[in-house]
Amino acid sequence: MARVLVVDDDDDVQAVLGQYLAHDGHDVVAARSGDQALGALDDPPDVMLLDLTLPDLDGLEVLRRLRSRRMDLPVLVLSARGEEADRLLGLGLGADDYVVKPFSPREICLRVAALLRRRASPLADRTSPAPYIFRWRSIEIRPTEHRVLADGNEVSVTPREFDLLLLFVRHPQQVFSRQSILAALWPEGYVSDHVVDVHLASLRRKLGETLHLESVRGVGFRLGGDA
Repeated sequence: MARVLVVDDDDDVQAVLGQYLAHDGHDVVAARSGDQALGALDDPPDVMLLDLTLPDLDGLEVLRRLRSRRMDLPVLVLSARGEEADRLLGLGLGADDYVVKPFSPREICLRVAALLRRRASPLADRTSPAPYIFRWRSIEIRPTEHRVLADGNEVSVTPREFDLLLLFVRHPQQVFSRQSILAALWPEGYVSDHVVDVHLASLRRKLGETLHLESVRGVGFRLGGDA
């Protein structure tokens, strides 16, 4: 069972999602404004479902403030804004998934389950009694702690960025196409391959030249140079 925070001022959405998520065994918490959503972080949920149109704070502002406090909380955006620019903006601000209204409640439950699986089981093997630490140049990834350090300084990354970085660092020099990245990190589907570019651009911005993430024209992306 997980604690799911549903942030939406629509009573019908709250009722339907609450019913479906509770049927899956989750503890559902409702927030009907941005202020209520941020206040609910004092007792952190395991997943947040976030509508972008709220009566006080815009949902994107809620997402910005959330990510300034918590990078590890999976966020699924629910929005009537279906243009690609809106989806990419939400994902670029740190959302882990984006669903356009109207949606299937059953699909939302499946996406919540996928986010919970990804949070509980990062790509590195966590069964070893000794914690794995992956290194690439001056970048250090600690999967069991879900932390990224560069030159000894902690770098805030979203859960999706963490998994994407770990995928490349575990397979240096291997070229990954957009479709192979989507298959590995978004197995639930339903996302544009431009999502990959948004997350890669964010990692490049946060980690700079140390990452040395190369675009292989017509093929995909890889970590270049020597570790």
